[in-house]
Amino acid sequence: MNSKPILLFVDDEERILRTLVMAFRSRYRVLSANSGQQALALLREHPVDVVISDQRMPHMTGVEVLRQARDIAPRAMRILLTGYAELASIVGSINEGEIFRYVQKPWRLEELRDTIAEAVEIARADRVEATPAATPVPRPAIVPGGIMVLDSTPDLAGLIRQAHPARKVNAAGTLADALDAMATQPPAVLVTDLQLPEGDISDALRLLKARQPELVVVVVTAFRDTSHLIRLINQAQVYRVLPRPVSRTMLLRSIDSALTHHDLLKSRPALRSRHAVEAVPATSQHSDIQQRVRGYLDRLRGRTSPV
Repeated sequence: MNSKPILLFVDDEERILRTLVMAFRSRYRVLSANSGQQALALLREHPVDVVISDQRMPHMTGVEVLRQARDIAPRAMRILLTGYAELASIVGSINEGEIFRYVQKPWRLEELRDTIAEAVEIARADRVEATPAATPVPRPAIVPGGIMVLDSTPDLAGLIRQAHPARKVNAAGTLADALDAMATQPPAVLVTDLQLPEGDISDALRLLKARQPELVVVVVTAFRDTSHLIRLINQAQVYRVLPRPVSRTMLLRSIDSALTHHDLLKSRPALRSRHAVEAVPATSQHSDIQQRVRGYLDRLRGRTSPV
């Protein structure tokens, strides 16, 4: 694969498109579109590696562009570029577009370059591994890998057990109990709230995903913090975010999708890099939570380490 990687920028402001094209054309082949429909047409014509779309556009939002881009060009990495911090749009970008990174305006060119370079590297590695005949591996009737439900109430676990009677569904009310169970039986899917007796476990999710990219995380929570959601996308690569009170249909549909996604990650290891978490500086916050997660990861590697 010797040709230049292909980027597709989508923004309704011509000035911004010109700036992005000039900034990236020396290293990449750059396509641009000033509408969602034009972007989708280009995706059908060109083997795009990375789609970078603005969110706030007339007629079609960036989330909708990326959702349809996922269907048209599933191997293209997706980045949402916006200064319009609307909660519903951010949740939509997780649940519908399955984006790689959320980049806020005004963006810094060097950081945007680094993010796009990482996305290109992952997209190219995926294309090398995949063959024309590559398709998701069908899931047998009973699949190894269960579901861990981490929540302070038994409601979620009860719903999931009813829908998946043949699958192991463990439930825990604290992170410590969940990690103990996961060390014995690593799950395929983790369904969790963010606020637990130990406090906010977002940092724990980041550590888990950094070391276990095949673990698919579904968050069910009542919080309304936009910046927190952005961190979940970039630093924990959560698969779905569902608001409380959660719809039974939405919950079970999301879990079915998460199980299928886990099977795909297991059968095609190169895809795990598509869910690489954003590097963040070391912090002393939540040190007890970090210690617990690292102890759990040590136990998975076969080392004896107290949790």
